[in-house]
Amino acid sequence: MFDLDQEVAKAHQSVTEIESQARAIEARIKKIDGADNLLPKRAYGKSIDTAAIARSLTLRSLLAKNDPQLASYLGVGTDAHIRAEEEKEARRLRAQALGMKTEKIRAQNQAAALHRERASLAGVSPLTGRRLGQ
Repeated sequence: MFDLDQEVAKAHQSVTEIESQARAIEARIKKIDGADNLLPKRAYGKSIDTAAIARSLTLRSLLAKNDPQLASYLGVGTDAHIRAEEEKEARRLRAQALGMKTEKIRAQNQAAALHRERASLAGVSPLTGRRLGQ
């Protein structure tokens, strides 16, 4: 048997859940500087229009940069934050390799300077190994 009160209660519950979810998403988007004015308009009880967010390049970019998890949830995410992390790690590794290379060259230069100094004190040419003055 059809119970109108139950159907109305279910519909109201459904609309309330959708509205609370949409408000939570909007609140999270509004935390991003400059994104609150870019939110698409929506009616009460309607979910966030992800297609409108996807069409807004500025909002989509702000979401991807500042909240990549929410951007993925809304289906507008990019891998820009992943690429940025990879580039940062690559720069760190290059700097570390350069530091190691610099240290190796410094040690070689120090050894060569020590060799020249000892050869000079011994009266031997560091280039030929012969005694000076012969």
